[in-house]
Amino acid sequence: MKSGFALGAWLVAAASLGALFPAPLHLVRRVDDPIAGSPATIDEYCAGDSIVTINGPRVAITDYAAQQLTEIDHAAGTYSITSFAEIAKARPATPEGRAKVRVEVDRSVALSREAVEALIGASYPNRHLEQHDQILNAAAPASGRIVAQSVGGDAAYGLPSNTSVTYENGLTMRNVIVRVDHDLAPPRMMLIDPGAKRVESRLTRTSRELKQLDAPPKP
Repeated sequence: MKSGFALGAWLVAAASLGALFPAPLHLVRRVDDPIAGSPATIDEYCAGDSIVTINGPRVAITDYAAQQLTEIDHAAGTYSITSFAEIAKARPATPEGRAKVRVEVDRSVALSREAVEALIGASYPNRHLEQHDQILNAAAPASGRIVAQSVGGDAAYGLPSNTSVTYENGLTMRNVIVRVDHDLAPPRMMLIDPGAKRVESRLTRTSRELKQLDAPPKP
C-alpha cells in the first residue's frame, strides 16, 4: 500500500486529471462461465485510468489513457502489449443475439458512467451491446444520496454487483462481486519477469488464425 501522504497526493492528482477511478477500488469477482465449466475467482484493481485483472499467474493491465492492453503470464514467462486499435480490429463483427439480463446494484459505491462502462466491458475497444445498456440503466442514478467512493462530485452510478446474462441458447453467464475494498494491485504482479518472451496477444492471434481458416485456398 502507498503511505498516507503518497496516497493522498495520488488521489488529488488523479481527481484533477478526471481519472476513471480517482480513488483505488479493488473488486473480487466470482465468474460462473458455463463454457469454461468451472467458476473462477478474479481480482480486479482499479486506479486512475487503469484496471489490473489478476487470475492466478495471468495478469491483464488495461490502460485507458495509453489505449493499450498489457498481458503477462508469469507461469509461462511471456507477455504481450497490444493497442486498443488492434484489439478493436480483431473483434469479430458477429450479429448481436438477444439476452435476458438480471442485475443487482451496490449503491454504497459511487462511480461515473464511464467507470461502470469500463467495469462491465462496454468501453472501447470492446463492442457496446444491448445487454450493457440494460446494466447501465440499472446502475444509473437513483433517488437518494449515494455514498461516494470516488473523489469528485460527478460520481452517481452504483456498482453492478451481481449480474447474470442468459442467452438465447439457454446458457447463463453470472458475475458476482464478493468483496470490495481499496487495496492497490501487488506491484510484483504488474512487472514483466526478467527474460520473459514477448508474444502476440491471444486476442489478435485467434482472430488472425480464424481469418486464415476462412480464407479461400490459393490456386
